[in-house]
Amino acid sequence: MINMAMSVDGKASSVAREPTAFTSSEDKRSLMKIRAECDALIVAARTAVTDCETMGIPDPRLRAIRVRRGQTAHPIRVIVSGRLNLLPSLRVFHAPISPLLVVCSEMAPTPRRRIFEGLARLIVCGRREVDVRRLISILSTEYQTRIILCEGGPTLNDAFFRANLVDELCLTLCPRIVGGETAPTLVDGIGVPQLSRARRGRLISCRKGKHEWFLRYRFAGCFPGRG
Repeated sequence: MINMAMSVDGKASSVAREPTAFTSSEDKRSLMKIRAECDALIVAARTAVTDCETMGIPDPRLRAIRVRRGQTAHPIRVIVSGRLNLLPSLRVFHAPISPLLVVCSEMAPTPRRRIFEGLARLIVCGRREVDVRRLISILSTEYQTRIILCEGGPTLNDAFFRANLVDELCLTLCPRIVGGETAPTLVDGIGVPQLSRARRGRLISCRKGKHEWFLRYRFAGCFPGRG
């Protein structure tokens, strides 16, 4: 699953790449409910740095629901950073609420690897960029994860779409116009070379909130072993 919010002109943030602050409290509650469904939560390095949070479930009621379902109180946390452009002082590295994995490519410098080996489980996965298909295999086989949620950013979303790994997209459409040629969109990165190769989803739910629209799309997943 991918969960994101965007403005009506398709922007996930401003040119300055600030935290997505244009959503309502209703959207933030929705975000936590969706996060509470997952067994593993994945974010890219920039998202981890910008949001500066623990990647946990702050609401004790949602944690209790997870435990009753047979899940742990907090999901497994995964940060994807190809070259380990992360700050070891981030809150997430000092909140031992659940297993924390940092995933890099072979391009990550050895001194940086040594730093994060002492803070989390470090996984080297892919040559020039992180191999997200292999990452999902590791989470599925070693941690028995069933629902895996990605909360961005846009370049990581692109990697998951290109790898044909996305089953569902939860999208909040916010009544804002952001603009900016270099402002991040819902999906950035490499993209598809022709429109004929664009991933096609199906709208499965649509709900109007007080200020936003909450949309859910389903995509035909092609990852081996999934129903």
